[in-house]
Amino acid sequence: MFRKIKESIKKTLGNSKGFSEIVAVALVILFVILVAATPIRNLGQTTSSGISNLNTQMQQVLNGQ
Repeated sequence: MFRKIKESIKKTLGNSKGFSEIVAVALVILFVILVAATPIRNLGQTTSSGISNLNTQMQQVLNGQ
């Protein structure tokens, strides 16, 4: 199985059209990652602030305030 994959990769890299396709796919993946980075960071910040607020509220309830 690995031999077939290895041969397929060699065949694809040996072909200039295959190499162009690999580069194109890599560029598309890179573009998607760069576009998705900001929303993911914002989601992380929102989640962090929500957890902090929940922690504060739980401390207040447990302390009887």
